[in-house]
Amino acid sequence: MKKNLLLTAAFCASLFANETSAQTRYLDEVFTSVTVTSNVVYGNNLEVLTGAPVATDLLMDVYEPAGDMLTDRPLILYLTTGSFLPRYINQSATGSKTDSAVVEMCSRLAKQGYVVAAVDYRKGWNPASTVQDTRTETILQAVYRGLQDSKTCVRFFRKDVATNSNSFGIDDTRIAVGGQGSGGYISLAYGSLDKLSEIQLQKFYNFTSGAYMVDTAMLGDFSGLGGNAALNTPNHAGYSDDVLMTFNIGGAVGDSTWIEAGEMPIVTMQGQADFFAPFQYGIVTVPGTGGFVIDVSGSSDISRMQEKFGNNDVFKTPAITDVYTTRANDFNTANDATYGNAGDEGLFAFEGAANGNGPWEWLDTAATKAEAAAWGQDGDVILGNFYAANPVFEYLYENVGYAAARARAIAYCDTIQGYLSPRLYRGLLEQPFSVEEFSATEISVYPNPATDQIAFVSEDSNPISSILFYSLEGKVVRT
Repeated sequence: MKKNLLLTAAFCASLFANETSAQTRYLDEVFTSVTVTSNVVYGNNLEVLTGAPVATDLLMDVYEPAGDMLTDRPLILYLTTGSFLPRYINQSATGSKTDSAVVEMCSRLAKQGYVVAAVDYRKGWNPASTVQDTRTETILQAVYRGLQDSKTCVRFFRKDVATNSNSFGIDDTRIAVGGQGSGGYISLAYGSLDKLSEIQLQKFYNFTSGAYMVDTAMLGDFSGLGGNAALNTPNHAGYSDDVLMTFNIGGAVGDSTWIEAGEMPIVTMQGQADFFAPFQYGIVTVPGTGGFVIDVSGSSDISRMQEKFGNNDVFKTPAITDVYTTRANDFNTANDATYGNAGDEGLFAFEGAANGNGPWEWLDTAATKAEAAAWGQDGDVILGNFYAANPVFEYLYENVGYAAARARAIAYCDTIQGYLSPRLYRGLLEQPFSVEEFSATEISVYPNPATDQIAFVSEDSNPISSILFYSLEGKVVRT
């Protein structure tokens, strides 16, 4: 009963608006600092980074608002980028849970009151193969392993709630999964890939080997359960890995047919001129590949499919109105003849070639060179690749200074946070709430909605002992 009453308290917090601050938890940064628990092991599975399967701990960093009193906070999984290879090995300065933008976004979301997990997942594929089927198969399998790992992570948290006294203080009924770059491929698959037929399309057939590229009998199912023990180790079986919504910052969906009616809401953000993943339908480009990898559908296609099926209608009523939404809608309307996204909800396009590939990233040159050298990589090459994808950062860094270059990246993080936050709030805090969450044999709440009075009535079999009302800052304001 305690859990249900806390949900009700959050729902009714507006009744006591005079006892809360002007800021709203989960919409605004109501905390000034975060605590981070680094390298939490959420599972162990077989990685193929070196070609042969090797058992590898799956790690995450967990961000929590410092000094928070609540213990039933929504959870966000934030999946990192990196082209499915480790940072520096992938010839890039990004690809870790400690990337600048990952730390920034996880910290911001935690300051809004969420628990946020920066999640690493298994890496490994063969981008340099001269055989197209091999390139396509190995990257598809890399996405598939990342999907399994992200579901393993969700189950880890639910198991922690059930068996370890909820050590991270989450509400395991309110979970979102998001990803940046290659992590966006995984988060999009999380919300849409749920049928064997969806990975048995002709584009996913290896004509060289004469078999589909993802064999669930060998690799395990979508949740990472089953499969051949030499290729997959199930983790936390018996717990649900369902979530309420996903979001992506870059990335793409393996095929637009994956998105069907009745699937979860998606907030999709991408550079209109993204060099690595198409904004509409096109070819994935990965540095160091031997040519064509795979064709996919980016944010424009995703948004059109979501609109067609009404999957994002939760964001429409009441309408979200802020400067970020206005900017997104203006772009979608002005470019409707090209992309066909006028009227879509949940799509934010970063306009222009200079902003297509990650203007939210930044780095320190000396530190990057030193870390690259420690990995046996040429720091100048790594920086050159980073600058090629982020040319304005290079210009500002070289001509104005590090502070100005970083400030521009931070401004893009502002935009991501500004567009994402009200939709996370809608998808995790508002949309899921209904009287259906309360068993008819447990509690009745009326009227709904309420203005100045509200009644809670419980059955004799499960009586209410107390009701606690929390302010939006997490303080008990009435009992």
